Amino acid sequence: MAQPNVVIIGGGLAGLSAGCYARASGFRTQIVEHRALGGVCTAWQRGRYVIDGCIQWLTGGPFARVYEELGILDQVPLRTIHHFTRLQDREAKVVIDVTADLDALRARLTRSFPADAAEIERLVHGARQIAELSPMVDRAPDLATWTDGLRYVWQMRHELGAAAHFRKPLAQYAAEHLSEPELRRFLTLIMPREVPALFLLLMLGYLARGWLSRPVGGSAAFRDALVRSYGRLGGESRVGATVEEVLIEGHRARGVRLADGSWIDADAVISTSSVPETVYHLLGGRYDAAATAERLRTWTLFSPIVLASFGIALPLRELPQMLVIDGVAPFEIGGVPNRRLSLRICNEDDGFAPPGHSVVQAIAGTDYAWWARLGAAHAAERDRAGQVLLDAIDRSLPGVGISSACRMTDVATPVTYWTTARSWRGAYEGWLPSDGSMPPPRIPHRVTGLAGMYMAGQWVEPGGGVPLACTSGRQAVQVLCADRGVPFVVPPPSSRRR
Repeated sequence: MAQPNVVIIGGGLAGLSAGCYARASGFRTQIVEHRALGGVCTAWQRGRYVIDGCIQWLTGGPFARVYEELGILDQVPLRTIHHFTRLQDREAKVVIDVTADLDALRARLTRSFPADAAEIERLVHGARQIAELSPMVDRAPDLATWTDGLRYVWQMRHELGAAAHFRKPLAQYAAEHLSEPELRRFLTLIMPREVPALFLLLMLGYLARGWLSRPVGGSAAFRDALVRSYGRLGGESRVGATVEEVLIEGHRARGVRLADGSWIDADAVISTSSVPETVYHLLGGRYDAAATAERLRTWTLFSPIVLASFGIALPLRELPQMLVIDGVAPFEIGGVPNRRLSLRICNEDDGFAPPGHSVVQAIAGTDYAWWARLGAAHAAERDRAGQVLLDAIDRSLPGVGISSACRMTDVATPVTYWTTARSWRGAYEGWLPSDGSMPPPRIPHRVTGLAGMYMAGQWVEPGGGVPLACTSGRQAVQVLCADRGVPFVVPPPSSRRR
């Protein structure tokens, strides 16, 4: 009997993950990718420098088993993060180092903000408690039973107090429980102010446990390892092709039609495109349209960004890997004023720059529509944004000589994210959890009313990021296997070897 055929729309991490698990579970697979495998998880060469476009930190812990199943950990060493970020207030000259030593962090915060000593203690204690929780990685929520829910509640019984106290958006938590305005600001330098305060606790708890890391070789090494795993499993891919329509017969997905007019027949389709693109474009608004419209009205998207990368002829070993400076002289990027500078200093991995050099990246908030309307003026405005950010870095790091040592500039705008990775409206990680709930509301992997049609990726899992993208691909195939009555199988160890 011929193997059932699955077409996967999108070759980012979720699509590659789904492809690996579908192959292991006995399906023929073909990934159709608009631009290049890896999607948002990408890196590119600019002269002698490598621009890493994705992984600033990798969340492990309970998610490590997924990376292991996908064969990534057999191919890519991970460097554990001990110093997560440095928070600096340019006006008040306050500096906070967020490290894996939570006791040191508590002591530093208490010295700087003594009025909030009790709440700081509660925050650090809560971080250790919340890290004990295990997210539902092994079993797709779509397949969970009421007994699974009861078991999860029982497992988190000791953490219920912390979960209730921090179950609100970070800015709301800070306003209600912290008296020091500077401490409130510092916490929202670590995480977006809209996300659940529990996200901050999880990050701190995972950091303390050594569960945050960076892949040696960066995003490219992580991506390439997953691409190799998919290839070793016998998966097929078609790159440089754009899906225009999901073919439907009798409320069942039967394949896809491509922009060149060709089509691919399939027994099932998994879309990892954004939910709006999948529902409104690929499905023509015939399924899940009302639910999607309501989500777009009430849920929050990740704010679009400009990512400016600079090749610097300095080693910059004295700077931390991540640095956030608040209260800088205001600068405008794409119609949005910024007073905060978020920097990534790529000075740890020798593969990013020539000896004695480094790459400095700046992330700034911006507006998608402002960039989308530019047309032919986009290139000039992109270059101007790069210069504005380089000047802002120079002012914020006086005496370092960043501008005079700059040898390369590369700027990605929200339009870049759309043209290269189909990030809808520049929302590079989809939905931003913003109601304080944990876990945040999610989108089912099945498309309602359309048999054989599934969705996976960052737009199904609010919060996005590498772990959720990889896990979402895994869970979509679990649901597919359940619907077809076949066993779900993880890739065998033999397919994971170098």
